[in-house]
Amino acid sequence: MPAPLARRACAAALQLAGSFWLAACGNASWDGVDEAVVRRVAEDAGRHDTGPLFAGLEGDLLLFAFLWAGLLAGFALGYFSRVLFVERADAPAVKAGGEGLRAD
Repeated sequence: MPAPLARRACAAALQLAGSFWLAACGNASWDGVDEAVVRRVAEDAGRHDTGPLFAGLEGDLLLFAFLWAGLLAGFALGYFSRVLFVERADAPAVKAGGEGLRAD
């Protein structure tokens, strides 16, 4: 069998096997890590579920809230990092453009 024909036959067999596997497992319940592991360990330790931390935020609104939190945190970190990397306590703040920056 030529190599390209063998590859096509192997790919078709894998696709067919995958289709049968998905059909057989299509109605199975696939629990996530929270349900399968964390909840079981918490119940063994005597803890109970307290509900979601952000109960009012669902779906895209939760993503939007995390987007804004990330933007604000990034702005704050970027703004206050100048104290660590540019300005020195013994030197006055310099103007934009970089004149007077000390490299030591």
